[in-house]
Amino acid sequence: MAGKKILIVDDHREIIEVIGESFRLRGYQVFEAEDGRAALAKVYQVKPDLILLDIMMPLLDGYEICRTLKNSEETKHIPIILITAKGNQSDIERGFEMQADGYVVKPFQPIELREFAEKVLEKVRVSRMKP
Repeated sequence: MAGKKILIVDDHREIIEVIGESFRLRGYQVFEAEDGRAALAKVYQVKPDLILLDIMMPLLDGYEICRTLKNSEETKHIPIILITAKGNQSDIERGFEMQADGYVVKPFQPIELREFAEKVLEKVRVSRMKP
């Protein structure tokens, strides 16, 4: 999985730094955005292999970003893991309604998030190999 491009989107710089370091140590290329509009621009600029996306952010929330990307032919294949403090069942269901590929509730351990992200990336890789 080393070399894959990960986009981390969160309006808290310290969260981006902690998550980013976990992925960089494993050889991933890490890109960052701190609000919804910057996230959309970065997706089209770097074409990430995976997006780690906070839900509660300024300008556009994570649900809107997820829905937008999953409804676009150009970006619908990019797996998205929502990362949020919103752990109610209705919040989780809404995330999957927006076609998120995973949902992680804060607080979490960066290593556990990375391991989960790697499983999502592997699942996508395997599904693309099937006819």
